[in-house]
Amino acid sequence: MQIAHEDHEDGIRIIKLSGRMDIEGDQQISLPLTVATESGTAGVLVDLSGIEFLASVGIGTLVSVAKAVAKRGGRFAMYGAPDDVHRGLVRTNIPAIIPTFRTLAEARAAVLAAN
Repeated sequence: MQIAHEDHEDGIRIIKLSGRMDIEGDQQISLPLTVATESGTAGVLVDLSGIEFLASVGIGTLVSVAKAVAKRGGRFAMYGAPDDVHRGLVRTNIPAIIPTFRTLAEARAAVLAAN
């Protein structure tokens, strides 16, 4: 798993994840993802376009991080999931917990509107 992030002038932090979020990948990414979302920015958007596989343990990590961001008063959303990953998120009803969008523009607009 790999993680990278960039901060934007509008207070949004974009975090790009790539690789397999299976047990091994989740162990590699859980702490770095948690740290990257503790920035105090107004919103966090997670780019899932580089995710090849998303296991239940990875979904659990995303939900935990989203809840922590919300607890601090921030906004959290995901976007860009490949079709297989998106179907898995929908099957597990994750979009009801974490706003999930197809594009960066949709995710950014939703997070900024919520602030």
